[in-house]
Amino acid sequence: MSDADKPESFGFDFAPEWARKSADEYVSRYQGKNYDERTGREERPRREGGFRDRSPRRDGERGPRPPRRDGEERRGPRPEGTRAPRREGAEGERPRGPRREGGRPFVRREPVKPLDAEIRILPNQKTLGSIIKTLQGTHVAFPVKKFVSMFLDNPQACLVRFEAKPETETRFWSCKCCGLVALSEAELVQHLLSTHLGDFFDISEEPCDPPSGVFPRVAKCTITGEWVGAPNHHSYRHRVAELAAKAGMDERDYLRTLEMHTDAESIEAWKQSVSTQTVYRLKVTEPKPESSSEAETAEPQPAETRPAYSRDQAEAIFRRDILPAQVISAKHVCLPVSLAQTSPSLPLRLLLKYTLRDEQRYPRSLFFALRGAFRHRKFTLFRGNDARGPEFVANMVPSPFTAEHAVREIKAALDYVAAHPLCTRAELLAALKADLPDMDPGLVARQIAFLFQKGHIVEYYNGVLALPETNPKFRKLPEEMRREREAAGVEPTAEAASSDAPAQEGTPEGETTPPVAESSEQVSDTPVKDGAETASPEADAAELPVQEGGSDEAQ
Repeated sequence: MSDADKPESFGFDFAPEWARKSADEYVSRYQGKNYDERTGREERPRREGGFRDRSPRRDGERGPRPPRRDGEERRGPRPEGTRAPRREGAEGERPRGPRREGGRPFVRREPVKPLDAEIRILPNQKTLGSIIKTLQGTHVAFPVKKFVSMFLDNPQACLVRFEAKPETETRFWSCKCCGLVALSEAELVQHLLSTHLGDFFDISEEPCDPPSGVFPRVAKCTITGEWVGAPNHHSYRHRVAELAAKAGMDERDYLRTLEMHTDAESIEAWKQSVSTQTVYRLKVTEPKPESSSEAETAEPQPAETRPAYSRDQAEAIFRRDILPAQVISAKHVCLPVSLAQTSPSLPLRLLLKYTLRDEQRYPRSLFFALRGAFRHRKFTLFRGNDARGPEFVANMVPSPFTAEHAVREIKAALDYVAAHPLCTRAELLAALKADLPDMDPGLVARQIAFLFQKGHIVEYYNGVLALPETNPKFRKLPEEMRREREAAGVEPTAEAASSDAPAQEGTPEGETTPPVAESSEQVSDTPVKDGAETASPEADAAELPVQEGGSDEAQ
């Protein structure tokens, strides 16, 4: 075959274009260049003093340390035993950090939407009635703040009122059995089923046959130690829901607390634990007989004659016949604080929690409610020392009195309080006993009680006395201040210790003021004149007993 007859002569060369060219062109392009054997890339020019100029390290040998920069401190070698060994996993992976407490993984929850409602803290009427009865039986001035603290320290003595705004769709669902409030009907239904099902059904345990079948594993609760059951048994779902509601947890969170057992002993223990079944029998409300003879002959229907239901059947009957009459829906509700704190609705509990925290700092709602109740009962409210001082409530009206023509016991008491402001009742009685040794102590005490009753002398709860003014003077006793500092956990300073010293004028040195309870005497509120002549308790300042001719001496 001649060269003219070859396929190349007719243009039948199917090789790529780069392969049909001469190889000298490509060889000359890459001559004189260095390539990395590991990466196959061209090596670039190296920088002098750079990292690439260092000699490679050999096994067990360290190369020269790079030069330090200006101002860089030289660190010494790491002490032996301080480096923690690296932990390797089963497949050489570095293990993750420890899980949360209980072994539960972190689950992101939806943010809680704030409750758009008005809330007020109110006093309980029963507790408020006992306070009002106490104030009506005495003429001592008590601080309103003490009563507010008394209510806040006892959640059962406070009421909380929730009121939804008219433009919102928020409604409150309350339970007729216990008064619990929730924000949704589903939460309240769950509360009724878990708490008040026994109020309408007789619950009893009866023996039954243990479950039969093949159960490869059983679940056990790690919180209570109870057997939950086998996942392939028909009662497993209901048992999980029941125990989750009892623990106050979501079913998804409760399933993470279960542990599975596959041994034969555990499976047999579970079968023995469910060898009894819970039976529900509806309670029958018998109609009241009209006559006493019918009441004697009427006998309650025995429980055995009533039909027995399972848990699911009892819940179905409860939802159909009983539940509609036990649920109330309204735009505003009022219930005790201790009961509202157990509500199943998280937004409602958070709103109450933050409101109580604000009331502890500044009791605005409860303070105004108590002031309105005291004014409605015709009590007197006034502030001590100045217009911004502590507020007091008393069953008397502070009114000044001129003792120019009064009997000497009253005049001596008023003069002593004016000369010794903020003295105590014990100090006043001791001074009058010394100034009037010939008078009967009971007579003097009754005259002083008349001044307290009419408000001519203001007596505070701690025994401090003051003359009636627009803002009567007030001070705390050293013992009271010391108790407050101990309750607050504040250490007394040098200035506080010096102020606690008895520096009141008129108190004998080395003697302490007796307690108010020991110095106060049970005396009548009627003033006494010379001898057996007395004045009426309803007498006002103009009808006070005075001496004939205006003399201060006794007849």
